[in-house]
Amino acid sequence: MQLSSHESTAIPHQQLRDVMRILNGYENETEDFSQPQLKKYFADSYLLFVFIYSLLIVSSTVANFAMVFHIIKYDMHKDPTCAFLINVVIANVIHVLFVLPFTLAVLLMRNWIFGQFFCYCLPILQDIPIHVSMMTYLLIAGDRYRLLNDPRKPRIPAFVCALGTWFFAVCIALPHPIYTTYLDLPSFGDTEQGKRIHRGLQMCMSNLADDIQEYIRSLFIGTYIAPLTITAYLYVKSGQELQRQEGPLAVAVFESRAKDSASYSRQGSNTSNEIALSIHRKRGSESVGTSATAAFSNLSASYDLDDAELDVQKEKRTQKYLIFMVTAYAVCLCPLMVLRLARSAFQETYDNSSHIDMTFVLFIWVAFLPALITPCLYASWQMSR
Repeated sequence: MQLSSHESTAIPHQQLRDVMRILNGYENETEDFSQPQLKKYFADSYLLFVFIYSLLIVSSTVANFAMVFHIIKYDMHKDPTCAFLINVVIANVIHVLFVLPFTLAVLLMRNWIFGQFFCYCLPILQDIPIHVSMMTYLLIAGDRYRLLNDPRKPRIPAFVCALGTWFFAVCIALPHPIYTTYLDLPSFGDTEQGKRIHRGLQMCMSNLADDIQEYIRSLFIGTYIAPLTITAYLYVKSGQELQRQEGPLAVAVFESRAKDSASYSRQGSNTSNEIALSIHRKRGSESVGTSATAAFSNLSASYDLDDAELDVQKEKRTQKYLIFMVTAYAVCLCPLMVLRLARSAFQETYDNSSHIDMTFVLFIWVAFLPALITPCLYASWQMSR
């Protein structure tokens, strides 16, 4: 199909090559682009992709709602770690329910049918949940390091910080419309019996200019590499704190419990005196009473220290599963982030567009897998308790 000289001049020069690439291969027959047009190289495989994407959407949605139900049912949302995990769940649900279906549709179709507003909003919606999850995992790591370093310090306010992650994620993703181009060509092409043979073409594409490479590179470093590096460092430091079995954690937990249960200790002291007095009356020996009191105090201290040791083991188990969650998220997201970075560096043509689109379909599905993996790891974590 050919564009007339008047129509080609109406299209911005930097987008003309992309328009011709998309239109290349169309037959010279009447086409109504207001209707969805499937890409030819997905004609034999699109049902498979629709099935595996639908399976991921349904299973991850059910798993995330079950995770939130468990946290709220047992009042675990009062713990900042679980409160932050609820924020991750919200990002996952938004991602799989409102972003993933449209993303698959855009990849499978060769024309755009969602209008101008959604053309500029979809890239923002695609990135916001990713940034929210990454920053939330970073906050979890910082909160846990703060807790393990000194349990007497107040925890990070989860609700306020969760709102902050959404605010900063929106700010980071807002420049996307600058690098997005929307074209509406209601009627174009050759005439046949006085009628245009191609009608209603809308196109939404990235403006792969030189400055977008800097933007994509800064996103890759600032929202992927840097947060993961800081998170890994914090977990390493937290692991070192947990290795000190007789270090700050056990002592702080013991002191905190002793302070919080001062009234109980006084009652225990009175009880020990009564026990000692009873033994003294029965045996008539003051030394026996003193020995009973000392034995009771040693038993109480031993019990509290055992509790502190059990808390260390609990924190180690929590640490392990949180590291699993972050690792799964980083590994699954890595191929998509690298592909986005590489796409801005090479030229997409009609010949290689099929390979690029096929790779994007697979990598996006892998990038959304943490929405299912995270609830599964949470279930394993709770069952191990």
